[in-house]
Amino acid sequence: MMPDDTDVNLADLADGLLQGPEWDAWLAAHPEAAAEVAIARRVRRLLVQLQAAEVALPAGFEQRLMDRIRQDRTLLDLLDLGLSGLGRGLIELLNLLFSLFGAPEPSPALA
Repeated sequence: MMPDDTDVNLADLADGLLQGPEWDAWLAAHPEAAAEVAIARRVRRLLVQLQAAEVALPAGFEQRLMDRIRQDRTLLDLLDLGLSGLGRGLIELLNLLFSLFGAPEPSPALA
């Protein structure tokens, strides 16, 4: 499939469904679209890391994050700082706190 300015799905480019030298050339010729694709790829990497750390994400989180990044590009720097590490750290802290309390004791069965 050859790139056509009227029929380009940036999400497919970000997901890697559209790839190859012709798409690389198309992105080079369209810097605004290339920047959007790069941001989408970074957001998707973050989401994969958060899901791997078993962080539950609310519905529509990716789209809301993309919208916020479009409004304020400084949030993009937070992705580079490893925001997912914060999620993993929070889970580890909760696991530590819960381990201090021990396992819950089973309640006696009601007759």
